[in-house]
Amino acid sequence: MERILDDEIHDVGFGIKHLVAMAKSLGESPRKRWKTLVESHCRGGIWPPFNDSARLAAGLSRDFYDSLAS
Repeated sequence: MERILDDEIHDVGFGIKHLVAMAKSLGESPRKRWKTLVESHCRGGIWPPFNDSARLAAGLSRDFYDSLAS
């Protein structure tokens, strides 16, 4: 399980880096781009509980997803 968690933290971190770069290229804030992507690709929203410490370790702070949690 620890190996899977480490892999997920790495994968989420990779995605966040690309999200930030994409948002900057579009002249948007990363949080706004994140919200747009979640709303268009995650039908019904996202549901807690979240592993906040692992997400933060990957660079995804709660302010990205708190307002979107169902």
